[in-house]
Amino acid sequence: MGKAFADMLPYTLGLIVSPFPVVAVIALLISANGRAKALLFELTWLIMSWVVLLALITLLSAAGAAGHARPAWVAWLALIIGLLLLLMACIGIRRAIRRREGAAPRVPRWLAAMDTLNPPKIIAVAALLIVANPVNLASLAGGAITAAHEPLPLGRQLILAAVFVVIGSIGVLTPYATALSAGGEQRLQRMRGWLIRHNGALTLLLLLVFALLFLAKGLRGLLS
Repeated sequence: MGKAFADMLPYTLGLIVSPFPVVAVIALLISANGRAKALLFELTWLIMSWVVLLALITLLSAAGAAGHARPAWVAWLALIIGLLLLLMACIGIRRAIRRREGAAPRVPRWLAAMDTLNPPKIIAVAALLIVANPVNLASLAGGAITAAHEPLPLGRQLILAAVFVVIGSIGVLTPYATALSAGGEQRLQRMRGWLIRHNGALTLLLLLVFALLFLAKGLRGLLS
């Protein structure tokens, strides 16, 4: 299990650094009854990430990805994911070049309305950020492809997935800890502004990093 986790660890980066979930938690924390709302978001994020990761591991294992002799389709899958992420990064870079220099970053409507959402909508947003965000989904997919290669018992798979998700959720959990400290609200406001300003650059960087990770995994599998 130790080797599987070591191989999975680089893929936690996508969950840790992904900016939008962190900004969403901050927006909830600075709203009315913010700590309860943020806690609901974070619990949903943790549970949904864990469930999606386990589902992907189960599907890949059932399809024959487990074992020392990894089938060629796993390498092709990693290669295709890498190419798609690279394409998305190139499109994002092209859009960034076309954008007027000095233009203020646009804040998504759902993010601007976070402080007005009720609990069911907060749960929905947290769940959607897992499955609809390419960086977060790629992070879980990379972890699943790596974990599925190791034929572990169910109990160890559950623990492995839980540890992966907890480490990957450090970024989402950090604002809550900041809110509990003295002067936390001012730091949260500064953090929120910085993340919104640099969201595009962070997302593009993560897309490129994960594209290279998946391409390297796919090529290594095909050439070995």
